[in-house]
Amino acid sequence: MNTTSTFTTRPWPTPFTHPPIYEIMHTCSPRPDAELPELTPGVILVDVGDALGATPVQALLLDQVLSGNGPAFWVDGANRANTTRLRELAPADRVLDRIEVARGFTAHQHTSLLDRLAGRLDARGSPSVVVATGLDGMYRDADVDDELAEQMFIRAIASLARVVRVHDVPVLVTRCRGDDFSQPLRRAAATHLQCRATPFGPQFEDAAGDMQTLVYHTGDGWMQTTLAYWQEVLEHRARVHEASTFERAAGAVGMQ
Repeated sequence: MNTTSTFTTRPWPTPFTHPPIYEIMHTCSPRPDAELPELTPGVILVDVGDALGATPVQALLLDQVLSGNGPAFWVDGANRANTTRLRELAPADRVLDRIEVARGFTAHQHTSLLDRLAGRLDARGSPSVVVATGLDGMYRDADVDDELAEQMFIRAIASLARVVRVHDVPVLVTRCRGDDFSQPLRRAAATHLQCRATPFGPQFEDAAGDMQTLVYHTGDGWMQTTLAYWQEVLEHRARVHEASTFERAAGAVGMQ
């Protein structure tokens, strides 16, 4: 994939037809269901422990695409958009066909991408989810003075808040550091999730203390940072969403 500061459309080659996701899953012994937080419309700040890296956010992105029909947009401001890992995590190539990735390499590029995001969404239709990783990154080491950098950061947050107002979708946001500079983002977030490693696997917690989600119980937690762990989580989630789709379709036919 070429690394550019523009939106990359359909970055993964995919075949013209795809089998249902459940047909390409490998068969495994029964295991506990995998859980991920249910995302509601609004700006959602996600702080992830260093041991887990960016993978939990990528899992949330893929889970939203699996559960919805719209495209997904990922705007990166801290070199966190690892599309190779995203390809490895996805339970089917057709999921990737609905994800667009954009990277900003300067503060001005990043702000411009977010300004143009609204137009991109209007052209593609209402998204399943929007992700902005490292939102504060480009404004910390900006080639502009501190006052202007802060103003541009506020403008970036306002662009994402506008996406929520217009499209009523979840907007996942991460930050490089939790400090005074990133406080405007914390205040703008309707939900603040924290993901940390536990002895039994990764756990998402609402900072307000209202919700805890243990992603996938491994018994000992040793594999919770590995690719195989998150692949299995998303395979479980794909099966859940596929079954839900079939149930809705069957219900619609029964009502006719």
